[in-house]
Amino acid sequence: MMDAEKPRTLTLITGAASGIGKACAKAVLTQDEEVILLDKDNEQLLAFYESLTAKQQDKAHLYSVDLNDLTSVSNFCQSISEKGLTPNNIISAAGILHLSPILELSAEQLTDTLNTNFIGTFVLLQHLAKTWVTNHYPGSLVVVGSNAADTPRVNMSAYCASKASLHIAIKCMGLELAQYGIRCNIVSPGSTRTSMQEQLWQNADGEQLTIQGNLEQHKLGIPLGKIAEPDDIVNAVLFLLSEKAGHITMQDLRVDGGATL
Repeated sequence: MMDAEKPRTLTLITGAASGIGKACAKAVLTQDEEVILLDKDNEQLLAFYESLTAKQQDKAHLYSVDLNDLTSVSNFCQSISEKGLTPNNIISAAGILHLSPILELSAEQLTDTLNTNFIGTFVLLQHLAKTWVTNHYPGSLVVVGSNAADTPRVNMSAYCASKASLHIAIKCMGLELAQYGIRCNIVSPGSTRTSMQEQLWQNADGEQLTIQGNLEQHKLGIPLGKIAEPDDIVNAVLFLLSEKAGHITMQDLRVDGGATL
């Protein structure tokens, strides 16, 4: 007797060309699952694709999409719908960071951050959730948020505001979509070894100062005494997507080594 064919698992990952999104993409592909890889940096996305094995490349669908451009988001959703590429799972990891003192923050920086981290992300998830509801599909989505969503940070007002907006919107989405069996959760990393984190380190002592904390910036240290690695975040994301978390929704899982008490 032949084993039953394994159901198709298709995971959409935004911000897939770098950082946590890229780490998530690698992990999902390692599980021999199909992925839709989305990023605005087409060059980086292609470089990542070229680094994959031939078998993994066969399972990857690449799309260059700027979440700051809602027309681009809409066209992407229409394209995957026409191709029958409805994801079972969504990992939303795209995000940008503009560092600026509050009195010097430009309207352009604020708008760019909110559009990418919140509005574009929300509109994309809204499109995909409509597809799930229409097709009676109980999908699962995990948004990579931030522990800065409810903790003030010096020079990070736009980023903090964008993540705070995203967090509450995802919880509202989870509340409204629970009746359809759709689960919506958040993983909130603290300081994680990515290019975005390195942007915050002004000198060679940056990592150690982050671990110790900085009273001048009103920032606590990390009790576990280390910076998170991308895989620490990936493990939390994959858990919340999995059937092991089948009764978990509207939750914010902090993965920050105890930095937010």
